[in-house]
Amino acid sequence: MKKMVLALIVFITFGFSSLFAHEFFVVPRDVKDYKAGDEVKIDVLSTHYFIKGEEIEEPSTLNSVYVLQNGKKTPLVLTANRDRLLYETSWKPENDHPALVVGERIGGYYCYTTEGYMDGTKKEVSASGATVSKCLYFNKLSKTYLNSKTNDESFKKPLGQILEIVPLTNPVDITVGKSGKFQVLYDGKPFANADIFSTYDTFDPKSENAYAKKSKTDKDGIVNFDFDHKGLWLVRVNYHKPSKIADVDEDDISAIMVFNVK
Repeated sequence: MKKMVLALIVFITFGFSSLFAHEFFVVPRDVKDYKAGDEVKIDVLSTHYFIKGEEIEEPSTLNSVYVLQNGKKTPLVLTANRDRLLYETSWKPENDHPALVVGERIGGYYCYTTEGYMDGTKKEVSASGATVSKCLYFNKLSKTYLNSKTNDESFKKPLGQILEIVPLTNPVDITVGKSGKFQVLYDGKPFANADIFSTYDTFDPKSENAYAKKSKTDKDGIVNFDFDHKGLWLVRVNYHKPSKIADVDEDDISAIMVFNVK
């Protein structure tokens, strides 16, 4: 059974770079269609690399992870695996209907300084004696599609996250050699001209800059990607905006969606 463990990176390929923060990724461990009563083992990763966890970010209470199936939301409890450097959890579906595994890293603060990257607000980091060049608040969002079905329309429904990638093509219909259409929403509205990236789980597991494809959304926040490789794929977008939070310069929000290409 092919492993479904992935982790996102923070630095972006194609000459672009993002932030020196770990990406947040929630994903079932195995690629399969799950039946009622199956145990879905789920890994929650913070890392710059694919395949394995790199750091257990504390506290775990800043991570919100749940499964959404048939309109029912099931919160999941995380357990730290210090050997694998990630959090683990599991869920047993009541049926084989389509489901979403949803995760959110519920914010935090970090600053760029003359001494490198440091956690905390500008005031907190400055109090340590470091010179701060910029301070940011981050929010990381992740969702993975399970058990996609033909003739199911639930995949099109946004969750209402502040930044979200919504598939307009049913994930079950995205197979090798076919394309998929996606829409990026910010605060529920189309996010135009956004840089957006996609890659698959074996593209380049050793590099920090390992996205296979790059594109931009159109005026309606829509983008198309072709899929030329079987396996797990992700689509990622990032957004910076001036922060309304005191003592913080920018809000940094990232969102990903994950699905299997057969």
